[in-house]
Amino acid sequence: MKGVHNHVESNEDVENELYELFLEARDSYLSEVVRKLVRLDYFIDLFLSSHYYIDCEHAKCRNAHRRNLTLIRQLFTDSFYLVEPLLVKSSVSQVELNALVCKHLTSAVFSPMKASYSLGCSFSDRQIEQLACISETYQIFNTMEGGDIRDALRSLFSCQIGFRLQVYHVRRAVVLFDALLDCNMISRNWQNVLDKGHFLVSPQGGQWIKKNSLSSSLNKAKASSAAEFENIRKAVYEMKKEELSESW
Repeated sequence: MKGVHNHVESNEDVENELYELFLEARDSYLSEVVRKLVRLDYFIDLFLSSHYYIDCEHAKCRNAHRRNLTLIRQLFTDSFYLVEPLLVKSSVSQVELNALVCKHLTSAVFSPMKASYSLGCSFSDRQIEQLACISETYQIFNTMEGGDIRDALRSLFSCQIGFRLQVYHVRRAVVLFDALLDCNMISRNWQNVLDKGHFLVSPQGGQWIKKNSLSSSLNKAKASSAAEFENIRKAVYEMKKEELSESW
């Protein structure tokens, strides 16, 4: 925010402050969510809390600021699917933001943040430990610095809203999911779920990995004779074998 507060005198002043807030939220999103893999819902709460107060006692200014914070929250939750294309652009104009706000205020709500996703699985602590071992052995997933891969996998397979996990190697990741599917440990629509929930992000640029990329990577992995892919499958089959032996 500006170092010197300018009192609100018109609607234009309110829109100008909203534009400044959005640009700051956009920069923070790229830094915290994309680069550091902070959960989106945590990012929103922390950003709004850090901008809650303004150095002004005028009711008009405080009301305008509160209104703009509410819009920022709504844009990054209810209308995140509208906002996301602007987050990856090199620059965003105030005209673009005004059009986005207008669309947000007049469109029916469709919120990926509030959608319910499921991979159809419920892994035990032992299975999470095995999946963590597979990930570490074959360098499949990358957590934030100091992050626990086990906690990350629990969040991933429970489809925790706002969660992101960086992938070291997309083909290794899709082989893991495909092997879990072969063993009936996850649902068939795993590619759709990972795409719609934006759960996996690429190591280059931090963009979420879309379904067509997941599908293409899986086809290439299946056509490959790389031993690492076969070893990942064998490790998952051992998980399933152990599960079956325990059920008898």
